[in-house]
Amino acid sequence: MRKSKSIFVIAAILITVAMLIGCSSSEKPKQEAGETPGAGMPKAPRFHGNVAGVSWSFPNTWTVAPEKPMRSATYIVQPVSGDSDSAECAIYYFGSSSGGGKQANLERWASQFEQSDGKPSMEHAIMKEESVNGLPVSTIDLKGAYLVASGPMMQVSGKKEGYRLLGAIVEGPQGSIFFKMTGPEKTMTATESDFREMVASLQAQSL
Repeated sequence: MRKSKSIFVIAAILITVAMLIGCSSSEKPKQEAGETPGAGMPKAPRFHGNVAGVSWSFPNTWTVAPEKPMRSATYIVQPVSGDSDSAECAIYYFGSSSGGGKQANLERWASQFEQSDGKPSMEHAIMKEESVNGLPVSTIDLKGAYLVASGPMMQVSGKKEGYRLLGAIVEGPQGSIFFKMTGPEKTMTATESDFREMVASLQAQSL
């Protein structure tokens, strides 16, 4: 009799354990309606640069290139599918009273592009004047055929169709700083928001 009772108790325990295991395995967390996986995750970290009393941030997807003459920094953006060339963002600072005026530099940048309708590129350029964290900034956005310059006299040595320029000239406390980004249109469009975020991050450094 005792043996039968013990068998019954053991069987009851086993059944209860099996039911508990079944419930726990079927109750998985559910995604709330409208919830996006990964929502609320912080943005990818950004790196920082500075020159002549002005600082900025840029995405960690950009590659910092080795030092080049006349440049404070150079960033490389890998080409997107369909483009063979990478995009390049060059930052220049020539001193407190060097580098020329902003209008002259905007016109010089525009002259490095050629338009299919034969009109001057300045007529196609989209230019804006704005204030970023108290700093005067002039921007330019231009598309066309990019005239590649090389050699000691920087003469035109080639032409790259379907290129785009995004530029910004910042009037900093120690002089103007020039941000010039060029590359094939698709790659430039893909990284346009990154460039504009960099410009929006410009700040004068406290002494």
